[in-house]
Amino acid sequence: MKTRKTLSVLIFLVVGAVLLAQAPYATIVYAEGQQFSLIRGGMPVSYRVENPEVFGLAIERGDILQTGPDTHLEISIQPISASVQIAENTSFRCDADESGMNSRGELYYGRVRAKVSKLTGSSSYRIRSPALVAGVRGTDFGLDHILIRAPASTSSTASGEATPVSIVLNRAFCFDGSVLVAPATDADLEHVVIGGGEMIEATTSNASIGVLTPVSLEKEPVSPAVTEFWKGREFRSEILPDSSEQVLASDEPLTEEEIQVVEQEKKRVRNHKVRLGGSFALFLGGALVAGLAYPEYQDDGFTDSVMANVGFGGVLISTSLGLLLYDLINY
Repeated sequence: MKTRKTLSVLIFLVVGAVLLAQAPYATIVYAEGQQFSLIRGGMPVSYRVENPEVFGLAIERGDILQTGPDTHLEISIQPISASVQIAENTSFRCDADESGMNSRGELYYGRVRAKVSKLTGSSSYRIRSPALVAGVRGTDFGLDHILIRAPASTSSTASGEATPVSIVLNRAFCFDGSVLVAPATDADLEHVVIGGGEMIEATTSNASIGVLTPVSLEKEPVSPAVTEFWKGREFRSEILPDSSEQVLASDEPLTEEEIQVVEQEKKRVRNHKVRLGGSFALFLGGALVAGLAYPEYQDDGFTDSVMANVGFGGVLISTSLGLLLYDLINY
């Protein structure tokens, strides 16, 4: 009896670990524009936005998303109720601890905006740029780290004509809730809290692009430029109790193409659940069939019936693992 209980515990632990490994850290729930790249393990893969694989594409911890011109993405982070919008010409790394409950983003260049539901316990989400770090427990906020042209320049050519100078614009802004902001160079010692409608903005020389840069933390109202940029870009995803499902949320009616995409995603998630359920049932059945032969094996050794049970149980377990592998490849 003790052996059977131990066997059951081991079965559930193994199956639970395998199923947990199937869940991606995040998925793409919206894409528009032209193309983007997904860098995983240093290997970039380019995707056209119209590719049907894009909707629901799994994002793993450590992946880097790079958007091209006029390309906009939104990802839904699975372990926590969070969505991140990645604007055009942006390079953004997704990461988290092993549990996924302490998530973070790394903005190398560009613009991002995140909406995080109220987190509990030790859960957290933060975004870091080369100039600023913003951490939240529940809010609508974003960061910018972009190169812009100064309207006038103090530098001049040999002929005395003024030449445009590029500067790096760093922002941390909050549309709703509150955000703890700190300079990236001294995140543990200095910080300020900004609320809805507030931001921190600082400019540095273009030599600081992508480089850790000290900045001052002075609060001011969110600029019209920020509001205008994100105007009309409401979050499309709606995190459900079952975080493996997302639906498009928009005041505008869905087009026929969008309806087809939503139906494809629902079918993909439904097939994923069926495969996981079938794999679990096969694994459990195989283990039970093989386990039922254990008492006879203790008494009589490897009899024909014992071998039959073990063989049939092995077939069921092998089939379950094959189904899991198939699901891993196709989900």
